[in-house]
Amino acid sequence: MSLWLDLLGAQIRQIRAGDVTTRVVTMGSGPPAVFLHGRGGHLETFARTLPAIAASGRRAIAFDLLGHGLTQRADHGRYGVEDIADHAAAVLDTLRLENPDLVGQSLGGWVAALLALRAPSRGGRLALIEPAGLQPEDERLSDATVRAAYERGGRAYAEPTPDAVRTRLAGLLADPGGVDPEMVEVRSVLYRPAEARQVHRRVRGTDNGASLLTPGRLAALTVPALFIRGEHGHTPARVVDMAAAAVPGARVLTIPGAKQWPHYERPGVVNDALIAFLQGGPT
Repeated sequence: MSLWLDLLGAQIRQIRAGDVTTRVVTMGSGPPAVFLHGRGGHLETFARTLPAIAASGRRAIAFDLLGHGLTQRADHGRYGVEDIADHAAAVLDTLRLENPDLVGQSLGGWVAALLALRAPSRGGRLALIEPAGLQPEDERLSDATVRAAYERGGRAYAEPTPDAVRTRLAGLLADPGGVDPEMVEVRSVLYRPAEARQVHRRVRGTDNGASLLTPGRLAALTVPALFIRGEHGHTPARVVDMAAAAVPGARVLTIPGAKQWPHYERPGVVNDALIAFLQGGPT
């Protein structure tokens, strides 16, 4: 696959969402499905997802979250999950998306769940891929494997050399050899500005404890929900299962041979599951 060929034919533009210039990509036509990337990521994360969703008869939309990718930095300098969700809500309003389906990965999954909780009347479906926010940070980092991956990944922000970025991306995959050289090149360029690295440090350093997706909070979701986890993902299966059990009618899909980026490692499997779910299949 090629990052550039995968996105061939997509419309990429800058819009003003609130007071933030935001990079947005759109493919296809039909009911909207919005994709939200993870911490330190950018819309190219979904290059292997958007074409399949668009081909299924949907308008597939992804955008760079606040301060990420080529979206403008926040004037107020705050990058808590609620601030990022505020910006995402402004993007949906600017695009006049009243009830889009939301698909979020990692931080994007956390944001998508918050958006669904804030405005249940939007009514779209909710797919969460290895969502963040299910555990307090100290609990998550108490796992030595997770902490080691966290520290290795952080080096890409300190000094965004291709090797450091490749190491960060490899840590997201069950097969480290599956890192796309083009993705390394893109992310190296996006991480290079000092302002970008400062954003990522602030995102990492923010205390989001008050916004955690606890089972009690998730129980208030009123939309169909699907949790997608990688077989080798960092979040323990019991934590994902407990979160899904709190959401009425939700289910968990485990993707074999995948880690934090199942949509990237096993795009065919994940795309088929997303298409079936977004078309109204059972949760």
